Amino acid sequence: MLEVLGKMKYFIGMFGFLFKKNFFDIWDNLFHLLLINVIYTVLILSGVFGFLELCTLEIPDRIKILVLGLAIVVFSMILHVFIFAQGKSAEKISNYSAPKLADFFGNIIPSIKDGLLFGFLFGMLIIVAFVSIPFYLTLSFSEDATTGSFMGLILAFFVFWILVFVLLGLQWFMAVRNVLHNGFRKCLKKSFILFFDNFWFTVGMALINLLNVLITILTLSLMPSFSGIQVCVTNALHLRMYKYDWYEVNPGMTKEQRRQVPWEQLLQKDRKLLGTRKLRTLFFPWKE
Repeated sequence: MLEVLGKMKYFIGMFGFLFKKNFFDIWDNLFHLLLINVIYTVLILSGVFGFLELCTLEIPDRIKILVLGLAIVVFSMILHVFIFAQGKSAEKISNYSAPKLADFFGNIIPSIKDGLLFGFLFGMLIIVAFVSIPFYLTLSFSEDATTGSFMGLILAFFVFWILVFVLLGLQWFMAVRNVLHNGFRKCLKKSFILFFDNFWFTVGMALINLLNVLITILTLSLMPSFSGIQVCVTNALHLRMYKYDWYEVNPGMTKEQRRQVPWEQLLQKDRKLLGTRKLRTLFFPWKE
């Protein structure tokens, strides 16, 4: 019971600090992030309209499916080049520095290789999700929904959870690339090492990212959107890396000792840098 309460206290403290840091980092760089999200929005709307135009082409269905699949992959590749270009700015924000719009445009060319590769991978995952899962589900039921292959349902379930686990690992990729400065393959490897070594923390980050997406959609706003999510994940990785730094300066620990990470001690510097800022200070500074 005490162990469970200890873990709950850790999660509440860690994510509470993470929420606070994310909020103030986004607030302090709001104008920059809004401009980047405008660029993302223009790109996404252009891709959506282009995709809808392709849907109206009067060509055989099989060829149309191939064209639409290719369009998804190409659009994903182009979009991720620009998303990766913002990654270095997200790292600056996470390190309490102010990014410049010139940083974003200056990072576009260096981001082409990894952006295209990651975009291709992500686009293929989308195609797998929208092709294989419906296909396997159709095998599960006959036209009158009375008979069918149970194996189809199992395969659909299997593919779904494989995609979920892959996406959970990939959410660390851009942050790993910009914080650790590794190549594409090493970033993939380290992303999944982080995932399996910090499973519940990764799931918690996925829920935060989902919340950010829902807030953006439901409020029809440009925040937090992609740039805000990048800041959140980069902050999370910076905080998580303190654990591995602690491992390096304390070699030879047992498995049980490695679980007792002194997070309060490790986060002292960040807590001091962030200060004792409150929401009231932002909206009513004259009351301080």
